[in-house]
Amino acid sequence: MVYFPVLCFFLTICVRFCAGKMDLDGPEYAKMPPVYHLDPYEECFFDPGGVYCDINFALVSDEPSALLNMIQQYSSENVIHYNHSNLDYGICITKKYKNRTEPMIDRKMTLERWLNHTFWKNYKLKTRVKDPLYCGASADEIPIDGPDIFVAVMSSIIITLNLLGSLLDFFGANCKFAKGLVSCFSLRQNWNRLVATPDQTNLPTLKNLKPINGIKVICMVFVISIHSFLPVTNYMSNTQYFESFFNNYFYYIIFNGTIIMQTFFIISGCLFVIKYCLDVEEKTANIMTALKFIFFRWLRLTLPYAFLLGFTSTWMRHLGSGPLWQRFIGNEVKDCRRNWWMHLLYVNNYFTGSECMGQTWYLAADMQLYCVSICVFVFFKSVKSRKIILTSLFLIGCLFRMWNTYYHNLDPILTMTPEQSRYLFQRDKNFIHLYVPGHTNLPACVIGLTLGYIAYTYQNHDIEKFKKYRQALWLIPLVLVGIIYTGLIFIIFRDAVSMYYMKIFFSAASVTLFDTFVAILILGCIFKIEDIYTSFLEWNGWTISSKLTYSAYLVHIGLIRYVAGTKAALIHTSFIVMLMYVLGTVTLSFAGAFVFWLVVEAPLNQIFKALIHINRKARNKNEVV
Repeated sequence: MVYFPVLCFFLTICVRFCAGKMDLDGPEYAKMPPVYHLDPYEECFFDPGGVYCDINFALVSDEPSALLNMIQQYSSENVIHYNHSNLDYGICITKKYKNRTEPMIDRKMTLERWLNHTFWKNYKLKTRVKDPLYCGASADEIPIDGPDIFVAVMSSIIITLNLLGSLLDFFGANCKFAKGLVSCFSLRQNWNRLVATPDQTNLPTLKNLKPINGIKVICMVFVISIHSFLPVTNYMSNTQYFESFFNNYFYYIIFNGTIIMQTFFIISGCLFVIKYCLDVEEKTANIMTALKFIFFRWLRLTLPYAFLLGFTSTWMRHLGSGPLWQRFIGNEVKDCRRNWWMHLLYVNNYFTGSECMGQTWYLAADMQLYCVSICVFVFFKSVKSRKIILTSLFLIGCLFRMWNTYYHNLDPILTMTPEQSRYLFQRDKNFIHLYVPGHTNLPACVIGLTLGYIAYTYQNHDIEKFKKYRQALWLIPLVLVGIIYTGLIFIIFRDAVSMYYMKIFFSAASVTLFDTFVAILILGCIFKIEDIYTSFLEWNGWTISSKLTYSAYLVHIGLIRYVAGTKAALIHTSFIVMLMYVLGTVTLSFAGAFVFWLVVEAPLNQIFKALIHINRKARNKNEVV
């Protein structure tokens, strides 16, 4: 096992230098038109009737062009380069048209005429402007409509209840209504819940689940960090600098690190089994049990989710402006207003093209896998039948991944590329067909269910004999890094015929290996087979932060889109700038999550728990009768 990550590491370096690729030096690179350009935004509206357009256009030529051939050849290596024949410009159309005598009838035609004149003069190339155009005038105002008012009223009610509950808690009101209000909406009570340590229990499994909190927080920080590249890698002045990152093997732990989302499916499956075994296993489970589990799971996730979905669909569009506002905020608002029902039904991961809260594909996939899990444990009660059905589901999930990879000619691991960073993976086939569907994540779910069943079943067993394997556990992070790096081989040799069938197999093998080693690491920490990772992951600070991970996951993309949408000038990217964006985004995401948790998620979660308590009291009463 120790040689596996070392082999992957050196193999990656070898193929890195053996593979041929097209690189351009500074003067040659400068011959290409810049991928991004932004005219001064505020100055565009100094004159009455100013119109600013954010456009996307392609470079074309009516005659043979050595420059266009070079651009297309360089852009063909789309894993490591931007598409330099597909440009994004922000143009003050009124200033470009200022000296014209004829009236401006068609904006697209006007822009294309000006671009053709400019690009022919500078590059001997022409352009073809693509739809849609995102144009805004100084006089444009967004009216407040019915949905805006509804969300404002609901937000006011929640804020008022928080203030009232906090005041009643401070003054010590004792009436039944006041106690219920204080229990749900008191900021002091919710703060105490946030910083509280796990409840003491006689079940060793529940006591030993603390390492999962650390893993959740670390993985969430990694996910937010990857997403925070969006404002830095979009509309930058030095695109060659970012492209150079893809020539450095070190950064592929980030670019190929999207596989880390598998960890959340494993944790979700593990916690479901433990909760199910504690609450239901000793009782008679039936279809009503499954429906109640699914409903309460839906309610738990949807209450804060729906609030943020409503805010994104309404007041988000009123919070700012900029040359890229329509691209990053306006499109999301429009899609959320049109597709909100997909999110509330948790099927949005099977509908492509929507920009509404793109990160919530995971919530949809997780809900779908949760429904599968509850059906397995409710309708298949014997250990033997569960083994058969789980094995079948695991194999089906692997076959789905292999078939999708074959049919759509996908890569085995989703990789963040310069071009995909422009569109948040919305146009990436790997993201659409392999990464987000629920059925392609079945292997992680099954491994998580198996992990939870083992943790619950062996909670009272003597595990001293397994502590001799502690050194193997220490190596698991290196193995996981090795699995991530092996995806680089398929990137470098993506056009080799021999790689075609290997990547079909590896699309299933990569997640299976990654998920298995993550599950082994979690299991080792739960049973305290080793002390180094376990003591680190059991730190109480992780327990507090882990309660904020759901809120952080919900709010962080909105924050990132806001930063990108309000950017009014090209950014000159450097390592320090990227690091500042990453640290700032992670910090602000958890700070926003802290406020959102205290004011929205925690109160709504307490209402959810009250509904469960009422349901259990009614069920116990019926059992007595």
